[in-house]
Amino acid sequence: MQKNVFDVLQERGFIGQLTHEAEIRKLLAEEKVTFYIGFDPTADSLHVGHFIQIMVMAIMQQYGHRPIALIGGGTTMVGDPSGRTDMRKMLSLEEINSNGEKFKKVFEKFLDFSEGKAIMVNNADWLLSLNYVDFLRDIGTCFSVNRMLTADCYKNRMENGLSFLKSRKIA
Repeated sequence: MQKNVFDVLQERGFIGQLTHEAEIRKLLAEEKVTFYIGFDPTADSLHVGHFIQIMVMAIMQQYGHRPIALIGGGTTMVGDPSGRTDMRKMLSLEEINSNGEKFKKVFEKFLDFSEGKAIMVNNADWLLSLNYVDFLRDIGTCFSVNRMLTADCYKNRMENGLSFLKSRKIA
């Protein structure tokens, strides 16, 4: 009897905490799932934390599941703080694209991107074509600034000035 990929990931220490264990175990045993893991190309190379994610993708693919390697070229343009108290360094589109291409070469060493096996996409392909004014008008009304300010990563930056894209000192 073939092992469930859930058991393999657990044995190898990839699962530390989760909810609905029985349901997840059953789903992974009975169905082939498509899942994604995102990688923002903020540097020209991946780090060991990324390697763990890539290995999870490779193991799941070996058991018939389909990974999507999502390169965050669009989200990297925003400078998302990812829970940190400081902002990311703002990169040019050329730097982001170059970093993303380097990431792709690494993914291709571990994942099979042949027909139906895995997908690699860059969210810049759809995010960069969004009209910002339309976005703010149509979508922005769904978000509360008060709710955003409850997050520590924003509260901690209030002293230095807070913007949607980039941190700046206000005199």
